[in-house]
Amino acid sequence: MSKLFWKFFTVFWLALLLAGLSVGTVVWLHHKSIQEQANKTDPEIDVDAHAFVSVAAEIFSYGGKTALITFLEKAHHAPFPDVYAIDDKGNDVLGRSIDPKVVGYARALFLQGEFPLAIRYVSDKENNALLFFSPIKRGVSETLFIGPPHERREFGPAPMLNEPFPTPPFETRRIPPPPSETVPYPLVLLIGSGLIAAIFFSALLAWYFTKPIGLLRQSFSKLAEGQLNTRIGNKMGHRRDELVELGQNFDDMAGKISHLMSAQQRLLHDVSHELRSPLARMQAAIGIAEQQPEKTPEILNRIERESQRMSDLVGELLVLSRLETGVTDNVHVEISLNDLLDEIISDARFEASSKQITIHYTIAEDIFITVRSELIHRAIENILRNAIKFSPENAEITLRVTTDSIKQRLCIVIEDNGPGVAEADIESIFKPFFRGQLTHRNDSIGLGLAIAYRAVSAHHGEIKAANRQEGGLRVEVELPYKK
Repeated sequence: MSKLFWKFFTVFWLALLLAGLSVGTVVWLHHKSIQEQANKTDPEIDVDAHAFVSVAAEIFSYGGKTALITFLEKAHHAPFPDVYAIDDKGNDVLGRSIDPKVVGYARALFLQGEFPLAIRYVSDKENNALLFFSPIKRGVSETLFIGPPHERREFGPAPMLNEPFPTPPFETRRIPPPPSETVPYPLVLLIGSGLIAAIFFSALLAWYFTKPIGLLRQSFSKLAEGQLNTRIGNKMGHRRDELVELGQNFDDMAGKISHLMSAQQRLLHDVSHELRSPLARMQAAIGIAEQQPEKTPEILNRIERESQRMSDLVGELLVLSRLETGVTDNVHVEISLNDLLDEIISDARFEASSKQITIHYTIAEDIFITVRSELIHRAIENILRNAIKFSPENAEITLRVTTDSIKQRLCIVIEDNGPGVAEADIESIFKPFFRGQLTHRNDSIGLGLAIAYRAVSAHHGEIKAANRQEGGLRVEVELPYKK
């Protein structure tokens, strides 16, 4: 087992053990306090008469002084202990004489919280308060002694009901001696069962926590060895805690790593393919120049175009790599969107003039956005140049800007009259080197929209494309916007 398991096990077991000892100690102390209270006797107060004292107190509380006097007068003629009800002046409600020292002693015991059942201080509905207790009379005890006949004979003949009972010897009034100091067998069994249960549940809880951690450790090792299809979510069982969320996060991480590795392999394959084509054409041109020297000027122009194409490809790849890895200029500046679009459209119109393409742009209200201007400039420019590249001659391109103050978003829409994109390829046009049905065009690298997509995503925006019913493609760029 792992070290973490034993750490969990030890901590939980000690916690359960200490909790059990603490609760047991509190219960034992409480029980001991009750037992000591029960064992207490007093030379002046009849502690055993607490039941009669409670009855008298309840009668006074609910029935008042009249009902109390009636009860005490009847109880006085019965073989019951005499219960005294003393007012605040020290007088008994029946006018019986009592030593003031005994009354003061009873008050002191009440204030100290001694014998709470045998000494009561109760108020009636009219807020008249009385102190209830039963004093012990010297030489006699009015507590009825109930027991077997042979025990009653130790105190002499059984008296009549109207005669006082003799006080039993002190030894007969004592509580039985405490049990032996040895621990009884049931207590040993209880302690042993508690220890076994604590060990079992501590081990179960430690296993419950360490099992998913062990699975995570194994999964990380497999992922580090290159097994990118490793997943752990289905091995967590039906748990619903933070460890399950950690397993789900691991699966998400593994999925993203697998996707990035696949994308990197595809990118490497596509780059190799894109670089191989111009290199092959340059080698063919050099061979032609060697065989036909008279075509050398034309061949040199061909080699220059291919080298420029390779240079553009490498430049686009560097930009795409920086966007994918997040290594870009993070400086956000506030710029005027109209100024940015005016600059982009001015350059685009110059490029579109060779095909007699018209770009319509309606100037909206002056909008200021905080962005990385270079990335947004390149994103919009790539979309607009892509529209020019695939539009026929004498076509029209429309660019418009709308804002939504409620959603705090602005939308830049670019529409063209080109051939559009196959519906199955709509989601793929933002992937690197994707050219769809136009793979025969050698002047398209296939990175423009991929760079635009990542540039917009870096600003927490969204870019999407759709075919127009009138023909052509519509590309929408949404960016966060605060007015």
